[in-house]
Amino acid sequence: MPQLTILQDTFFKKSTAQLSKLGNADKFAVKAGQTFEVVYAYPVADHILVRAKQRIGSVGKLGYFFAPRVRVQTEEIRGVWITNTDSEILRSPTALREALPRLKALGINTLYPVVWQRGYTLYPSEVARQFMGTAVMPNSPYERRDMLQELIQLAAPMGFRIIPWFEYGLMVSPDTPIDRQRSPLITLARNGSKFRIRSTTGRPDANIWMNPCHPDVQKFLVDLIAEVVSQYAIDGIQLDDHFAFPQELGYDRFTQDLYRSENRTRTVPLNHTDPAWTRWACSKMTNLLTRIFRAVKAKDWDCMISISPNPLTFSIQQSMADWRTWEQIGLVDELVLQVYRDSLTQFTSELEKLEVKQVRDRRPVIAGVMTGQSDWVIESSLIRASIRAARLRNYAGSACFFYETLFHHKLVPQRVVRNQNELQSLFT
Repeated sequence: MPQLTILQDTFFKKSTAQLSKLGNADKFAVKAGQTFEVVYAYPVADHILVRAKQRIGSVGKLGYFFAPRVRVQTEEIRGVWITNTDSEILRSPTALREALPRLKALGINTLYPVVWQRGYTLYPSEVARQFMGTAVMPNSPYERRDMLQELIQLAAPMGFRIIPWFEYGLMVSPDTPIDRQRSPLITLARNGSKFRIRSTTGRPDANIWMNPCHPDVQKFLVDLIAEVVSQYAIDGIQLDDHFAFPQELGYDRFTQDLYRSENRTRTVPLNHTDPAWTRWACSKMTNLLTRIFRAVKAKDWDCMISISPNPLTFSIQQSMADWRTWEQIGLVDELVLQVYRDSLTQFTSELEKLEVKQVRDRRPVIAGVMTGQSDWVIESSLIRASIRAARLRNYAGSACFFYETLFHHKLVPQRVVRNQNELQSLFT
């Protein structure tokens, strides 16, 4: 476990903000010569984010030091998403025991394991049972076991950060208990359908969406996430691009009535790209994340809120997810930007955008790197170049989507393992 030494009198802070902008509880004075054991230390611009083994004053275990005033061994964040789709790793303790040493040997230090997918939890959840009558995904390898606890027990001693990933956010599959039993909580398209027609592709969604404006939906998602924080020894929780209010939706009766009541009897615009509608819907997503943030921090002040959205313009226009505002008002501890591109030029252009670089200077920003999907082959050379591009631009690190394609060049029609020399050189 690394040791951090204070070289000059300084402060341990809850954020990288100037001391004058922090409340007394969010900064704690430390003296030159003091030492602290830390679980990890990651550079963030001219600061270092650390998780200390023990609390440091009023700030807690998680916080920032001004880099020139401390000495500690740092590392970059190297993450991987672990899915239950096209992957066997979560299906049994044996598979976990085989996979985790492979990740450790590759240099991975952060795991984002899926825990909420297609309208079901992959761990036994009392919140889910009360909400929809099903505590865990039925007829699955996750019944009669606690997959998340198994992963924690195996991964934590190996030094991994563990950040459960609520992959599906507000999206659920049709004909699941939420759809069958809680249909008034599903938001609708203008034609009354549960399925939106994506404006980007013209094709209908295969999934449906819970209404982020509805108090029952808000309570369920807040309680679900708080349950994980309170019951498991984790480093954070993550919401991704499915934590969204798709722009083509919001024409259900509940949302229309709410919009009219808050907008002087105006109706929901027929044009779903209307700026007034976008601002209003974005505010509802911000309100929901605020509730989640408060619930998480009430359970564990040192638990990180990690978000993994699309680039900002797309995120706002398509998902009503204004993550720049979220970060500015302090709702985000870690940003993992989904920079899923099939050329290095496109990848680096996203990293160079001003709104991304501004966040990078205040908190950990991690480049989400696509390593492939069943129908999308990514060459090892592009993965390596993308990781290096993020490193050269002083990003906190990279996260690979996803475990199976990190180790396999192809998944279909049959699996092809990546060249081992190329694999070992990815993070060099």
